[in-house]
Amino acid sequence: MKLNASFKASLIALAVGGALYGGYWGWGEMQVRNFNPAPIQPGRVTMVAMNTDAGFRVQVANAVAQLVQVNESSGGNQRASSQEEGEDARRIPVKELFESLQGDAKALGVLVTRLNRIDDSQITPDLTVWTSEDLQKALAGDPALSQKLREDLNVELDGTPLPEVRLRSLLNGIVIDFPVPLQVPIEGETKTITARVRQIFQPAFAKQVSEVIEKKFQPTQQFIVGNYQELAMKISRGETSKENVKAAIEQIISENRQKSLASKPEQILLGAEVLVNDSMLTKASYRSYKDDKEKELYSLQIGLTDEGRKRMWKYSRNTKGFALLVVVDGIAIAAPRISTELAQSEVSISGLRDKTLVEEAVKAISEVAGTKPASSSD
Repeated sequence: MKLNASFKASLIALAVGGALYGGYWGWGEMQVRNFNPAPIQPGRVTMVAMNTDAGFRVQVANAVAQLVQVNESSGGNQRASSQEEGEDARRIPVKELFESLQGDAKALGVLVTRLNRIDDSQITPDLTVWTSEDLQKALAGDPALSQKLREDLNVELDGTPLPEVRLRSLLNGIVIDFPVPLQVPIEGETKTITARVRQIFQPAFAKQVSEVIEKKFQPTQQFIVGNYQELAMKISRGETSKENVKAAIEQIISENRQKSLASKPEQILLGAEVLVNDSMLTKASYRSYKDDKEKELYSLQIGLTDEGRKRMWKYSRNTKGFALLVVVDGIAIAAPRISTELAQSEVSISGLRDKTLVEEAVKAISEVAGTKPASSSD
């Protein structure tokens, strides 16, 4: 069978293209196959690969890249709900995320609190704090601690109101401080770090009394006591059910709840891999340009050492469609989605909108790299 000239040319082109691709792939394998770098911690400037299948996604709001937890029923690649789009507790604090990867237990506590929507905004230094360790002793019958706990809550552990009225206890409740052990990847090793989490606990009866008191402008002592006694009588007559206060506290500090609170933060932490930190940066510069609507945008160029280049190359060669979070001083300035191999000694990130953030990034990178910031160019 004879082949026409154009078909022959197509076959030759395909063969040459395949050979070139195969040669590139083989060359790349030679470069990174035996390159097995040790895991590293985040630095002042960090590039980290984020596995967005771990229950969150990356979005850009107000020129800053943010990690946002997504609805579990929608999957990691779907849009967040309208509630999650707003400023709420499901927004993942990037600074604390990176500090957690460095083993900071305090930052880990913030991460657990935010991801589990625990409202700690009303916790002030003057509130009474109970650790889970002391609570367990009180609930087990320790005479002194049991008595103190009843007074601090102004109810018996079975939910019966006390005869006297302690206004401060009724209005404030107590702050429960309890541990949450988490598995955290630190430089390639998974370590158990215990975060301390705090939340306010106020018995149901105390909440009822508080609601009545707070509706009255400058309530008198007589008004407070009268309403307290009236609500207490409803419980004693069986008109209002009593709360099992002991069981409610036990549930808050239970091991099962600790595991539940640890689940989401662990997913996110284990889905983060630090690719480049301060020691692998050589220089930085930026340029400005305009988009098709004549809006000013910026492109950031970051130079990498050979080790940094190989780290980025190996990960991007083996993993497609990941989010590359670029974090400077705790602020995520960019989060491009990477679908190609990053094999160059310079990473270019375009589409940045905040000139100040870009300039601060160039300054920070230049400082850790020990170089002078390059001037911008149009």
